[in-house]
Amino acid sequence: MTVNDNKNRVFEFFFEDEVEEIFSEQIVPVIKKWAKEIVLKNLQVEASKYKRDEHESINTGITAKLEEKAKEYICPRIPSYVNSDHLTVIGFIGTIICAVGFILGSTEKQYLSLVIIGLFINWFGDSFDGSLARFRKKTRPIYGYYIDHTVDSLSVIVAGIGLGYSSYVRIDLALIVVALYLALETHVLIVKSIENTFKYSFGLFGPTEFRIIISLLAIYMYFSKTFTFLVLGQMFSQYDIAIAILCLIMFVILITSMIKTGINLHKKDVSRW
Repeated sequence: MTVNDNKNRVFEFFFEDEVEEIFSEQIVPVIKKWAKEIVLKNLQVEASKYKRDEHESINTGITAKLEEKAKEYICPRIPSYVNSDHLTVIGFIGTIICAVGFILGSTEKQYLSLVIIGLFINWFGDSFDGSLARFRKKTRPIYGYYIDHTVDSLSVIVAGIGLGYSSYVRIDLALIVVALYLALETHVLIVKSIENTFKYSFGLFGPTEFRIIISLLAIYMYFSKTFTFLVLGQMFSQYDIAIAILCLIMFVILITSMIKTGINLHKKDVSRW
């Protein structure tokens, strides 16, 4: 395959009539409306801060304000027989559904709907388990901290394997996303242990925004054809390229966060001399 062939396939990929029509006429207007009514409104808030057990939690994500409002409304309405452990299990089940959706969606595209359903279930379980415990004043700080983050790590691995074993994304790229996500999570946990501040997001993007990105990718997978490109002797699909760009962004965020945090911690230590 020549360079010109690759260029032609890129243009074919971006301007394929059916996908362009569906996105421009049906999906894009919905995203624009959501951006105007919800996202831009939330961007006016610097951060969502609240006390979580013995440390302060900060979420500067696009959906942070909306999530807090959802928690205030939903937590009082969750049945008394449902506890935070149940929600943690529900969240992990959502991850499994998401992974199965990617794998089965390789042969039957309608199964890609499971990805979005699974991510929503995961969001609900993962976001509300701790919030429900705090609302009911039945927190278990040590147990909750351990369970929350170990299950989160396992969820990322399961979702990454599901994505990698689909026909859409190469397994090596999927595992790189997993490694970078776990590295970012490790960075957050280390900073929390040092400064007693837990940051849910990096800038405008946190776990919820990450779920939204994956959901949009699943929607595109459903409507789009798969195109392959020969790059340095390796075959890549347009989804591989998208995941590679996401990996690069995550890597830049990790490095910049490490440098910024390192400089701040250095200044604090030196100030004690």
